[in-house]
Amino acid sequence: MDFTQRLKWIEQVMNAEQLQSPAENRILGMQGDTETPLQLPLKNISLFRPEHYEPGYAYPLVIWLHPDGGSEHDLHHIMPQISLRNYLGLSFRAPAIDPAAPENGYHWPDSHLFAAQFVESIQKTVLELRKVLNIHEDRIYLAGTVNGCSMATKLLLKAPRFFAGAALLNGRFSDKDFQKTSGASLKANRVLLDRRSTNHSDSKLSAQWLSRMWETTGADIQTVNSLKTETTQDTELFRILDRWIMEGISTAWLV
Repeated sequence: MDFTQRLKWIEQVMNAEQLQSPAENRILGMQGDTETPLQLPLKNISLFRPEHYEPGYAYPLVIWLHPDGGSEHDLHHIMPQISLRNYLGLSFRAPAIDPAAPENGYHWPDSHLFAAQFVESIQKTVLELRKVLNIHEDRIYLAGTVNGCSMATKLLLKAPRFFAGAALLNGRFSDKDFQKTSGASLKANRVLLDRRSTNHSDSKLSAQWLSRMWETTGADIQTVNSLKTETTQDTELFRILDRWIMEGISTAWLV
């Protein structure tokens, strides 16, 4: 299946899912004891609600972009490692799958066209979820690992006013990520960048190239592993992610 055929197949699958289901999902017990109908634009999503959820508190939202081969269900393994109480979590299933090897899981297309359509679906989903969950509109963060970082990059560059920033952990990127975004300014956005990013055997991109590309956006960049060569374990990275988001909240309070 070539790239054009794959995009057509993705579009057909997304349209079919929307037709198969009116996307009226009922979430029980989030605001009082009554059911609230939600018109969710995408079918395969996972939602994480923190322990001791307080409706009166506006929670930051972490949107997790799973790596290739994963799914939206990874969220329930990831969020407890970040924090059980501090954030709401949301994840979407990547749309591409190899019909010849479905056991290999779901994959993100390397496409700005898909990213533009996907960001609209994310925005509509968050808008619907705000009917039943108290989401802080200025604290919506993208986060991901491996190939999920490539998609997170495209999304942040397309909607910098909607997302507060992105945490890119041990990422794998495409040289297309920064295309079609000339003039994009992320001066109001924060980026947590793992210096291990792109250091994969099949990657032609270097961590230095990636750092330069992010610097051109004007984002507030914080690097991980910049002063040590040993590999940081994922559990430690998730703790760093938690502190990074909370530091942004503390800074906002001080302004």
